[in-house]
Amino acid sequence: MASKERRERERAELRQQILLAAREIASQEGWQAVTVRKVAERIEYSHAAIYAYFDNKKAILFALLIEGFALLRDELRRAQSVPDAPEVVLQRTALAYWNFAHTHPELYQVMNGLDGVPFGTAQTPTEARESFAQLRDAVARVLEQSADLSRIDVNREVDMFWAALHGLVSLSMAGRLAGDKQRATELVVSTSERFSAAWRTKFQ
Repeated sequence: MASKERRERERAELRQQILLAAREIASQEGWQAVTVRKVAERIEYSHAAIYAYFDNKKAILFALLIEGFALLRDELRRAQSVPDAPEVVLQRTALAYWNFAHTHPELYQVMNGLDGVPFGTAQTPTEARESFAQLRDAVARVLEQSADLSRIDVNREVDMFWAALHGLVSLSMAGRLAGDKQRATELVVSTSERFSAAWRTKFQ
């Protein structure tokens, strides 16, 4: 039994080494540079050995997508764990999203750029649905101050809020926002404040 547990632990550790190597290559050279062969070389294993864990590069990327959404979900939960005014919680949630994207840019990129991964369907990864649920909860807290949620398409409002956050992150990552990181962070805060104010006005 001890030998079996050790082998399982070693397999889990090697799997994480593979994923970490892929992230390191992506951070240094971009996702297009990630190949199974490069990953194998980085962890000093044979090219063929990687296929015992992942069928191909896309399988590695999908595993990282799942890992990224799990981390994002946890960050959003932490942002909402302290009781506060709904607008403040929404702002903290937006900043948590922003900070996650800039702390883990290689994960954020694969989470939002992997072709063939369905979203908004029954096939959407659980971790992605749970991340959306956290964002939805933060938005719903603000909305329910002004109206009965049964009269509002909450998902529509969340999609617009998320689109604004994602747009800011994408522009920032591409170096297309004027000013420094502090100004970009202030834009995230302002976006949260503007949405909260607009919802109060619209749904009063």
